[in-house]
Amino acid sequence: MVCKSYTSHMISGETSRCGVTVWRFAEVIQHCWNGGGDGIATATIMVLGDTCTRGCRFCAVKTSKNPAPPDPMEPQNTAEAIVSWGVDYIVLTSVDRDDLPDGGSGHFAETVRAMKNKKPEIMVECLTSDFRGDLDAVSLLTNSGLDVFAHNIETVKRLQRIVRDPRAG
Repeated sequence: MVCKSYTSHMISGETSRCGVTVWRFAEVIQHCWNGGGDGIATATIMVLGDTCTRGCRFCAVKTSKNPAPPDPMEPQNTAEAIVSWGVDYIVLTSVDRDDLPDGGSGHFAETVRAMKNKKPEIMVECLTSDFRGDLDAVSLLTNSGLDVFAHNIETVKRLQRIVRDPRAG
């Protein structure tokens, strides 16, 4: 599987320094998504901005209690970009957005629907935050048409209280 990582800022042509992956869009777009040996061309996009509302000690992503609101055009812009890239499998991921009532699940869901509307055959995986344990937020996303729901467990249980932000549960 060939995997490329981007943030939504890169889709609009800006350089992003999100601490996860830093690429310049002009360089990224020149890459060939031929799928490598398995023929599945894959890209990863970070939605909901580049600023996390938590402060886990192991993470290099910038943090703020009040990050900028999500770009309302991001779902549509993301869908248009992935169609133009010709990828077969897209992974959507994000920072934690505890400042949003649903933790960003509605924005994820809208992005999935926009991609599936533009390219119904695309496989979409959502690698999400914990949404603060809000099962309604999880349900909103899992009913959006995604193909794979995934969640990171950043560390082993015995280290949780030491390295993770207490809001991570």
